[in-house]
Amino acid sequence: MRLFQRSPEPWEVVECRAIDPVPTYDQKELEGMQITRVCSAPMHRTYIIDLKHEADLQRAVKCARQKLMQEVSEKEYNLFLTEGWSISHLRRGKYHRAEVRYTARPAYAPTADARTAEPPFLAMLR
Repeated sequence: MRLFQRSPEPWEVVECRAIDPVPTYDQKELEGMQITRVCSAPMHRTYIIDLKHEADLQRAVKCARQKLMQEVSEKEYNLFLTEGWSISHLRRGKYHRAEVRYTARPAYAPTADARTAEPPFLAMLR
């Protein structure tokens, strides 16, 4: 006798938001930096982040940025020249999840401050 197994309920897309890559620094700031290396192409990474609360979308984008910065720092880059992101808010029952695709163009400048800038247009998720 075969028992019927229910397939898990699919994740429902609640909302999607996206910001195309934009410059992180203005022209004056770039002139003051001595950029010695720039990655040949933008880097794209997708992260799946489980959310405790529905309103944690900003934290998910910040977390994705931090993870990508850790990855590029292993390749000896220390700043992003351009940054952009897209986020899909998913729900299954009472559980929430975010799928964040972060895009950035890494570079290295020995004189760059180790400032921890926030992702661009983060207020859009409020």
